[in-house]
Amino acid sequence: MHPIVEFLKAVDRNAGEPMPVLLDRILAECRAYTDAEAGTVFLLRDDADGRWLQPMSLQNDVLALEPADFIVPVDEKSIAGYVAATGASLLIEDAYEIPADVPYRFNTAFDDCTGYRTRSVACVALRRNDGGVCAVVQLINRKPAEGRPLPFDAGQTDFIAAAGVIVAGVIERAEMVGKLAERNRELRRQYATIEALQAETEAALREARRSDEAKSRFLACIGHELKTPLNAIIGFSELMKNEGFGPLGHPSYRAFVGDIADGGHRLLAIVNDILSIVGAESNARALRDDWKAAYACVEDAARSYFEIAAEANVILAADIADEPCACAVDRIALRTALERLIDNAVKFTPAGGEVCIAVGPAADGGLWIEIADTGIGMTDADVATALTPFGQVDSSYSRHFEGAGLGLTLALAQTRAMNGALAVRSAPGQGTTVELLFPARTPAAAEANRATGT
Repeated sequence: MHPIVEFLKAVDRNAGEPMPVLLDRILAECRAYTDAEAGTVFLLRDDADGRWLQPMSLQNDVLALEPADFIVPVDEKSIAGYVAATGASLLIEDAYEIPADVPYRFNTAFDDCTGYRTRSVACVALRRNDGGVCAVVQLINRKPAEGRPLPFDAGQTDFIAAAGVIVAGVIERAEMVGKLAERNRELRRQYATIEALQAETEAALREARRSDEAKSRFLACIGHELKTPLNAIIGFSELMKNEGFGPLGHPSYRAFVGDIADGGHRLLAIVNDILSIVGAESNARALRDDWKAAYACVEDAARSYFEIAAEANVILAADIADEPCACAVDRIALRTALERLIDNAVKFTPAGGEVCIAVGPAADGGLWIEIADTGIGMTDADVATALTPFGQVDSSYSRHFEGAGLGLTLALAQTRAMNGALAVRSAPGQGTTVELLFPARTPAAAEANRATGT
């Protein structure tokens, strides 16, 4: 087999091996071909700080070498730097007798430290297909046949330079394989991190669900526990207020009893709202009522606020469509949501304003309800606050009214429990519009509901 073929086969024996192993073999083959006693393979590095040579493989038959930790600038001051900068090969018979008219010099630091004697040097650039230098092979001390040092010859360096394109390709391929391997390791590390985070997230979600269920059970329990004494407070205070068993005596007592009854009613309303929210969040509603019941529910809810709106000098109007829609709702839940929304609309609309309620088919054939007012309005941040439990928008007008801030939250919970969506559009001074959309009830869904009794 031709020496060139043997050399290239030896260099490219294993495409998947690590870079240090590949470079060690390249250097060993170059040394074997030239009978070099020692040598170094430098890889050219190029980054924001400039271009430099990094020693990747060092071999010496005389000395035991430690891993190298130095760099060689790519300039014409050193032998390897000159070759990397110019791409020209160098043949030096004696490193200590370099002519003064050349720019490069031999660095004697290694010899001074170890007592080694460098004589002949061959330094060859390995070029890529595009002609750029990617590595430098430096060979030292061609071993003599009979004790006398021999210089490297041009045929040897020409061969290494000629084979350099193939060797450079092997090096580039090894670098690419190494980068891919490192990228795969990084991806595996990231995947492991993602899996760990996913496990933590799932654990946190399970804990949140347990916490939410515990909260719901607590609120339901405490709500029912509060209702019993509240009913007694309200009942007895109403009885005393009406002087069912005779006069109370001092008129102030009657006022105090009235305050007790009013406070009990407000507290009971809050407890009922909390229980309604808990119930809506915990259980989906059985949707048995059709569009006729929904339209009637809107009309009844609007009618119940006509007198309240009139006392506040607010115009309240309802527009009930004639066209049917394919919807299914829970009449009690819908009435609860509508009452809270209409109450808010009337409450936060100044005298002389208007509240308009409309109901009809949605674009998809489902149920559409809109409550629009010309009231004080809200910013986007205020809307987000108002939709949170106990969230109250802090404005000079809204502070005139008492409340726990559960109206929008309860309406949203009841709407979602019926598979509906609630959207709020508002701007300060331009009023607020709340839109309820309930999806169309398909024949398949209706048949499923009939089968299950819902």
